[in-house]
Amino acid sequence: MAHKRSNPLTAPIPKGSALAQFTLTMLILEILVVLFAGVAAFGLRVASPGVIWTVTGIGMLFCLIAAIAVRRKPQVGLILGSIAQAVVLATAIWLPEGFVVGITFLILWIAAIYWGAKLDRERDLRRYEQAEWERENLHAGDAPAEGTPSGEAISETETRHDSVAENPAGDGSSN
Repeated sequence: MAHKRSNPLTAPIPKGSALAQFTLTMLILEILVVLFAGVAAFGLRVASPGVIWTVTGIGMLFCLIAAIAVRRKPQVGLILGSIAQAVVLATAIWLPEGFVVGITFLILWIAAIYWGAKLDRERDLRRYEQAEWERENLHAGDAPAEGTPSGEAISETETRHDSVAENPAGDGSSN
C-alpha cells in the first residue's frame, strides 16, 4: 500500500494567532531572564536581598500579567510586553552585564511582533482564498473529500503524484 502524502496547498491552516504565540513565548522567557537577573544581582550584592527579591518578584509578576494579557487582550498585552522589554533594558543601570541580554530580548521582541503579525496576515489571506475556492468549486451537495482539512477536493496534482507513487513505471499497469 502506497503512503498518501498530503498536498501542502490543502494542509490545515493552524488555528490561533502566531503573533500571540510568539510574543507569549518571549514573555515567558522574559520571566526567566528577570529571575536570572535577580540571582545575578543577589550574587553581586547590588542591593539588600529583600530589595532584590521584591523587585525580581514584581518584574516576574509583571511579565506574567503581560503574557496573560497577550492571550486575552492582545493590544494591552503588546503594550505591557513592550514596557517589560524597556524595564529589562533599563536594569542595565544597576547590572551592566544585563545590557546585552536586554538588547537581545528587545530585538527578539520586535522580531516576534513583526513575524507573528506577518504570519497572521498570510494565514488570513490563505483562509480567504480557501473560502473563495470552495465557494467557486464545491457545489451544495458535494461532500468533503476524505483526508482533506476543510472539504476541498483533492487536487489534480496530488492525484497524479499518488498514481505515480503507486506505479512508478507510468505504463498504466497495476502492481
